[in-house]
Amino acid sequence: MFDFYPAYEEHFAQVQLSLFMLGMGATLSLGDFAKVLRRPRSLSVALAGQIILSPLIALVVIYLFGLAGGIALGLILTAAMPGGATAKAFVFLARGSGPLAISLTVASTLAAIVTVPLTLQICARDYVPANFEMPMLRIVRDVACFVLGPLAVGMYLGSRNPTNRKVISRWFIRVGFVVVAAMIICALGSQRIKPGERGLIVPIAIIVFAVLCMQFNMLPFRVLGWPRADTVSAGIEITMRNMNLALLLKASLFPDRGPAEVAAIGAEVMFVVLFYAGAAFFLGLPLSLNFRRLARRDERRGLPTAGTEMGDRQSSGSSKR
Repeated sequence: MFDFYPAYEEHFAQVQLSLFMLGMGATLSLGDFAKVLRRPRSLSVALAGQIILSPLIALVVIYLFGLAGGIALGLILTAAMPGGATAKAFVFLARGSGPLAISLTVASTLAAIVTVPLTLQICARDYVPANFEMPMLRIVRDVACFVLGPLAVGMYLGSRNPTNRKVISRWFIRVGFVVVAAMIICALGSQRIKPGERGLIVPIAIIVFAVLCMQFNMLPFRVLGWPRADTVSAGIEITMRNMNLALLLKASLFPDRGPAEVAAIGAEVMFVVLFYAGAAFFLGLPLSLNFRRLARRDERRGLPTAGTEMGDRQSSGSSKR
């Protein structure tokens, strides 16, 4: 019944991302992004976590769990991916920092043109063809068409209707969540992956990798007492990655119609990519809901929002208890 879904999954993701960018943009202004750039510490630390720390965590997990072949390659490929479309929905749900999340997506996606081939060459040299090239034009096109374009339109709509900008945002976000729900139903119904087909060790290793990336990327924010909204945005961005790009690269590196050995490695890479995509969703949801609960608690108490340093410091002690 859902056999059609794999062929249209990328289009679903593009529509979803565009809707969330429209919704988030309606409540934002250029000044919000200027604040991120004037104090780039959160952006810099989170970006370093995605580009540098994440592949190192992947190598540690590969060593500890004794992973090899396409499974190890799949984990390294996943670690090299920038933030994905669903991350924006979860940042909105968590009442995180939209400008930081969007800035992270744009920066990490454009950087991926260089960082992904470099990571693969350093960490998975034996599996990557010497002539491997990133789809540069496609990456730039996706950023322009499905991130920056809808964001600009949303900001324009919000500026033209300042009294209704929250209503406009709310409806775009709601429709975006409907698309997310449809993606989940179709993905489960298509049975593209069977979680138990690789035993227990591999799924456990993938989940451990996702949890470690999430927690280690948020650790500097928590230790230094930085805004909670920045903390959750960094955690979600590094957890919910652009797995559509990972699938595109998998198809380029290991086509299904290639030699049997190549196809076998590709099947293992595919398993890691798809399992991680599902695991990230179920890990990101409770994180978002918990931070949303903390933000709403602060509002009820009349405290400054978690997006400010003062509010974060005032509420950090109670949130740790």
